[in-house]
Amino acid sequence: MRLAFLADIHGNLPALEAVVADLRGQGVDQVYLAGDQVNRVPWNNEVMDLIADAGWPAIVGNHDLVVGRIFTPNNTPPFTNRDRFRSLWWTASTLAPRHLAVLRRLPAARRIALPGLPPIRLFHGIPENLFTGIYPETDDATVRRRLSGVAEPVIVCAHTHRPLARTVAPWTIYNGGSVGLPYNGDTLAQYLILEAEHGRGGWAWRPIFRHVDYDHSVLRPAYAASGMMAATGAMGELHLLTAESGHPYSSDFGVWLRDQPDAVRADLDRAVPLYLAVHGPGTWAFAV
Repeated sequence: MRLAFLADIHGNLPALEAVVADLRGQGVDQVYLAGDQVNRVPWNNEVMDLIADAGWPAIVGNHDLVVGRIFTPNNTPPFTNRDRFRSLWWTASTLAPRHLAVLRRLPAARRIALPGLPPIRLFHGIPENLFTGIYPETDDATVRRRLSGVAEPVIVCAHTHRPLARTVAPWTIYNGGSVGLPYNGDTLAQYLILEAEHGRGGWAWRPIFRHVDYDHSVLRPAYAASGMMAATGAMGELHLLTAESGHPYSSDFGVWLRDQPDAVRADLDRAVPLYLAVHGPGTWAFAV
């Protein structure tokens, strides 16, 4: 038995297509999506079309959640600020209604229980919070607090865009990294396979981390042709830099921006160059 987990696609169709091609040779029995199917790369409708055709079970990510709420009464600050969240608003305005409807119906978690195998709990960030993740650097006490109430011994999560295999008793925690926007300095599309294997203690899941190359040269033309770059300005450039480099510019900028003066936060096209002058590999604003 082999299960594949794809996460944080973020509208990156060529990355997803490369993963789909790789899956054909992996003998996978089922594919699950761990959230953030859309936003930050321009092919959101095409990604959602592929997912619909494949029929893969999915859960909601924080980007999926916000995009689905943008044009509804459920949208709340800070995401009501159209200029601050240009990419989210552009994605919501260009997604087909059928895809928005799908995003709005996605569950927050799934339980995967197969006969004789340790059950798996699948969620995007942590239980009850799609906007917080589990990092390699997160201390054990914080992990236990964030996972309190999870009964399944195996957890597959996402959100951090970084691969992870970690044991914090009583859980084994896996994150396959990001298909569309890796944050670990690796530009390859990344995903996870869990393979059932029998050992001295009985049946268990063995992780296999897959890294798949794709053509990055198509990214910049797509940002331009789709209208995303014109609509998002400097933020679009930051998302493109993230996809091209495999580094967490997009999310790290948001962390940095929270501590800036109002005048900087009010002008993203000015803020992005200020951020890039200070932060990058080795000097991130991120705090775990």
